[in-house]
Amino acid sequence: MRRRTLLTAGLTAAIGAAVMARTRCLRAETDTVRLLRPVDLSALPLMVMEHERLIERTAEAMGLGRVAVSWQAPEKTAPIEALSAGQADFAAVELVPFLVAATADPAGGAAAVRGLGALTRRPFVLVTRNPAIGTIRDFGPGDRIAVPALKLSGPAVMLDMAAAQEWGIENHQKLARITIAMPDESAAASLIAGKGELTAHFSRTPYVDRELADPAISRVMDSFDIAGTHSGAVLATTTRFRDGSPELCKAVLSALQQAAEFIGTSPGAAAEIFAGMASGNDIPPEDLADMIGDPDLVYAAAPAGIMRIADFMHRTGRLRRLPADWRELFLPESRDLAGS
Repeated sequence: MRRRTLLTAGLTAAIGAAVMARTRCLRAETDTVRLLRPVDLSALPLMVMEHERLIERTAEAMGLGRVAVSWQAPEKTAPIEALSAGQADFAAVELVPFLVAATADPAGGAAAVRGLGALTRRPFVLVTRNPAIGTIRDFGPGDRIAVPALKLSGPAVMLDMAAAQEWGIENHQKLARITIAMPDESAAASLIAGKGELTAHFSRTPYVDRELADPAISRVMDSFDIAGTHSGAVLATTTRFRDGSPELCKAVLSALQQAAEFIGTSPGAAAEIFAGMASGNDIPPEDLADMIGDPDLVYAAAPAGIMRIADFMHRTGRLRRLPADWRELFLPESRDLAGS
């Protein structure tokens, strides 16, 4: 109980520090905000925001009054489509589909998708159970690499980047010939079982942790090796929502930064929050705390590696245009972040 009191007191102090410079009383432009977030470690800052009511508390401290926050899990409608259709105000979006959506409307029309902040920096890790494979040069025509989606997923893009670095940009699809689309949960189970055609999987925590616990499975490389440190997911919204509620966007960004700081200083408490909110989670809190505390897993609102990945996607035809700077793809409220 005392630990919980201290954590709550720390968050309250953080909220106060974030808004202490504001003395003018404001009213929220809307009294309701709807957010889509998966139950996934990539969305842990959003889960902390929900659990600790950080948006509500920050908005009230800013003088915006009471704001009702609705949290929803993604269903059949993809997050970007839900934003564009006005079914959600904010959504957690994987980096690659975010880049496609954010560059599609450079003029920033009402339905244009823009980022508010990043959620996490964590690598995708390529693993294999084929003992003959030590580097990507060792993959043969009989191997199969599972990725969550072909062409427009983080692992698919990273495999193409790795191939371009190894064999030249003209051969960037060399590994795409042996990739197959499979949900991470199914791919991890298949690779661990060692049955079927699958010999490799390009995924992330917690799937890669389960896979590497099997001595027959080994690490080949990760996406930080390929593209440097990069964000994996973004909290996105639309120009329409931001233009109608700029002060509330500031409150949400502040809450996101507070959640990232909370996770960094209290990984054990963050693990407890995840374990309590993730129905069906079978990972012990102490193992979750180890995963969250991994040096390669960083929760930060400042986007990282955006331009390196966007440049490659543009060169290979996945993006219509290349933004001059990452700030073009984010809201004005986000442009003071130390991004790249």
